[in-house]
Amino acid sequence: MKKVIKIGFLYPYSSIFPQISQDIVDGINSAIPEIHRRSFQFFPEYINLGESSLVDAAFRKLISFHDVDIISGVISYKLIPDIVQIMQWRKKIGIFFDLGENLPPLESLPINLFFNSYMLWQKEYAMGFWAQQKFNSKGAIVIGSYDAGYQMHSSFWQGAIDAGAEEIDLHVLPYQPDQSSILHLLPAYFDKIEKSKVEFVHAIFCGNEAVEFFTAFKKSTLFGKVSLIVSAPMLTDHILSQINNLNIPCYSATEWNYASEEHFNQNFKRAYETYSSRKANLFALLGYEVGLTLLQALPELENGDIDRAISVIKQTTIKSARGDRNLHLDNCTEIPPIQIEKITIQGFEPQKIVVEQYNAMHFNHNSFSDIHNESISGFKNPYLCI
Repeated sequence: MKKVIKIGFLYPYSSIFPQISQDIVDGINSAIPEIHRRSFQFFPEYINLGESSLVDAAFRKLISFHDVDIISGVISYKLIPDIVQIMQWRKKIGIFFDLGENLPPLESLPINLFFNSYMLWQKEYAMGFWAQQKFNSKGAIVIGSYDAGYQMHSSFWQGAIDAGAEEIDLHVLPYQPDQSSILHLLPAYFDKIEKSKVEFVHAIFCGNEAVEFFTAFKKSTLFGKVSLIVSAPMLTDHILSQINNLNIPCYSATEWNYASEEHFNQNFKRAYETYSSRKANLFALLGYEVGLTLLQALPELENGDIDRAISVIKQTTIKSARGDRNLHLDNCTEIPPIQIEKITIQGFEPQKIVVEQYNAMHFNHNSFSDIHNESISGFKNPYLCI
C-alpha cells in the first residue's frame, strides 16, 4: 500500500514578505499534477524569526508527534549543527529554502540534507567582479546594520578584489534600536562617499530602508556622478511600486526574469498562477523547483524507501525557469548563469538591459573560504525574516 508523504514545513515570520512560506508551499503544489497532490500532506509549524529554540521545538514536534517523512521550510545554514543529529538519527529527509544571504558551510552536508537557494551571495560576487572590471577604480559599499549581519557585502568585496581592486570603502549604518528610519543618517554617508571620489556605489538594503535609500540617493549630489549598483532584494515589486517616479538608473544581478518568454519560465508561471491565482515570484519558483524534484522521487517516497529516495533526490537535475537545478549543494555541474542588468526605475515595470553574463562561482572556488573568514556573524534568522 502506498503511503502518504508527510512534509513538515517550518514557517518563519517576515514583515517584508508576509507570504514567503505560503508562496513556497503553493509553488511546490503547483509543480505536482493534481492526481499526485493527494500523495503529499503538509504540517505547518510557526517558528517566528527562526530562532534556535523555536526551530528545535518545531523539529521535535514534527518528527516525534507528526512523524513526518520530510522536514522543509525556510531556515539559515547557521542552524545546521542544531538539526543534523536528530535528522540523521530519525532518518528524515531535509529540504530547506534560503535566499543565499550566507554561503553554504565549507564542510560537506549530510546526505539527507538538501537546500534550494537563490544564492544572493553568487550575485553579489558577480556584481563586485563586474563593477571592478567595468569601472577599474575604487568603489564603495553602503549597507544597513541588519544586512551587514550576512555575507552579501563580503561576497561583493571578494568579487571586486578578485577582479583587481586594491581597496573598496565599506560604510555600515549604525544600529538604531529606537529609530526605524535611516533618512537622517544617509546625507553624512553620501558626503563621505563623494569626498572619497569613488566611481561606483553598491547599496545593500531591504524593505523600507531600501525605499529610503533610493529616495535619499536621488536627492543627493552623488546622483548623476557615480554609478549605482543595488542588491537584488532592493528591486522587488513592492519596493518598485514606491519608487517608480524617481527615474533612477542602476545596475543589479539576477538569474531569473519574470518576463522571459523562455519555455520553462512560461510553464512555471502558468502552473503557479493557475493554482494560486497570484502573480508568480521568486519564492514560488523555489518551491516549484522542489516540487518537480519530489515528483522524481515519488515512487520511492510512497514505498517508504528513504535511502533510495535520498539517492534519487541527490541525482535529480530538473529544468527550471532559472536553468538546470539540483538540490545537492556539493553538486558542481549545475552552475547557473548570472546576468548583470542595467535598470531604469521609471514606472512600475523597470526597463532592463543585460550588459554582461557570468557563470556562478563553483563551491570549491578559492575565494569561498575567504568570504567565510571575512564575515563572522551570529545572525541565525533567515534573511528578510524580521
